[in-house]
Amino acid sequence: MAARRGPGPVAVLALLALLGPGWPLRGARAALNLQELSELKYGLEILAEPVLAGQHRAEDVVTVASRFKQRYECRLPPAAVGPPPGPPRDPRLYNGSGVAELLRPMGTAPCLLKTKDWWTYEFCYGRHIQQYHLEESEIKGDILVLGYYQSAFDWDDETAKASKQHQLRRYHSQSYVNGSRCDLTGRAREAEVRFLCEEGAGDYIARVDEPQSCSYVLTVHTTRICHHPFLRPAPGLAPQPIRCQPALSPAQYVQYVRAQVSDTKRNEEEISEELRTLDTRLWSDRDSEGPSQTPE
Repeated sequence: MAARRGPGPVAVLALLALLGPGWPLRGARAALNLQELSELKYGLEILAEPVLAGQHRAEDVVTVASRFKQRYECRLPPAAVGPPPGPPRDPRLYNGSGVAELLRPMGTAPCLLKTKDWWTYEFCYGRHIQQYHLEESEIKGDILVLGYYQSAFDWDDETAKASKQHQLRRYHSQSYVNGSRCDLTGRAREAEVRFLCEEGAGDYIARVDEPQSCSYVLTVHTTRICHHPFLRPAPGLAPQPIRCQPALSPAQYVQYVRAQVSDTKRNEEEISEELRTLDTRLWSDRDSEGPSQTPE
């Protein structure tokens, strides 16, 4: 059985895309739970044994097709089609501090630094983000400003929460704008800072990305926000298997069964021949030893 594993918390549809481009869903009947999909890890297993197409019409079975037009029937785990386990996270039941209040102490804490290749990035909470080159702890060359603080995501704004991106991915964000002019775009540099919970960790810049020219995304891990219901990490769960089997037409399935029978007969003949060869070799070895001598 060949298996392919998804590395992280991704949606079932994205995992099915691991099979390669050109895997559109066909006739999907399952009602996917997107909140649960964002919290679980899924493993994709491609089984070698085929099935007769159209025989499984359960709600947890979807049909996909490869770029070579080979169809597969994939069975989703219960967590992908059922309601989320446990009570829903209701922020009205939370009486603790808001996200902005939890992060406010970072304003008086030292700025965070991260060196990536040639550049060192400096993030000063609620103030600015800078980029420069360090040599022996000294700044060499120009200092580029990636943005000055503009605003933060408002968890009380129903319009802002409508996209649910922050809730699904469990992060808080800030916007930094009006940075140094970008030579490539002619516009001011800008950045987004995403705060993610990491239990037992201090504040640090986990990664710096530049998805577009002179537009940056800084991911900051901190333990300060782990008590907030929207940002608390999901409980660790074992990877849920998604098992896919080739779906054959009746004619293809008949050919597969005949091939299996033929292979079985061939294997039986090969085993019988090996046994006869082994038996002949054993008798030859016994004859070559000669009669045994009985001691006096």
